[in-house]
Amino acid sequence: MIYHIATRDEWDEQACEAEYAPLGFEQEGFIHCCDLHQLESVANRYFPGRDDLIILHLIPAKLEPKTRYEKSGEERFPHVYGPINREAIKNTMEAQCNSDGTFDGIFDGL
Repeated sequence: MIYHIATRDEWDEQACEAEYAPLGFEQEGFIHCCDLHQLESVANRYFPGRDDLIILHLIPAKLEPKTRYEKSGEERFPHVYGPINREAIKNTMEAQCNSDGTFDGIFDGL
């Protein structure tokens, strides 16, 4: 399983579409994802204080676009090189930060 963090607005705007792609896809050419052990740190780094996030649980084997692990900083992250087909989305969950603005412990038990 790999994970993508979306905003509720972006997710809702594409609810009836066969594929999902965040706004940044056009500029970057890929969709940022992460592994479970990276999810908390990514949420804390890029989305502190947010209470409008949707976590997409993606099944890599069902993704139609190519997925590559590429280095960013000291870690390797999965990058999806095309819109995410709905069949690859196993589940979604809402994610709200803690009262201190962090996501510490939010993803335990996934």
